[in-house]
Amino acid sequence: MDIQHQQQGGQGAFVIERDGVRIAELAYRTLNQNTLDAYHTHVDPSLRGQGVADKLYQAFIEFVDQNGYQVKPSCSYIESKMRREKRL
Repeated sequence: MDIQHQQQGGQGAFVIERDGVRIAELAYRTLNQNTLDAYHTHVDPSLRGQGVADKLYQAFIEFVDQNGYQVKPSCSYIESKMRREKRL
């Protein structure tokens, strides 16, 4: 499963596409120069139960860590994952 990182302006997403259709995504926006808001996670029902949301989350966290960002998530899934990992 290929996760792509797309960025445009102050927005970005980690996405999985099938036949040109986005079937999973973790979207974020820039709050300031060093803080991101992960505000939306969606996985198509055909992929649920396969750990896809976690794979998107891991790609996002790797990007955050490599670039020194802080995260203030408004997505409940991301907030929950970050709290469990003691990142918040």
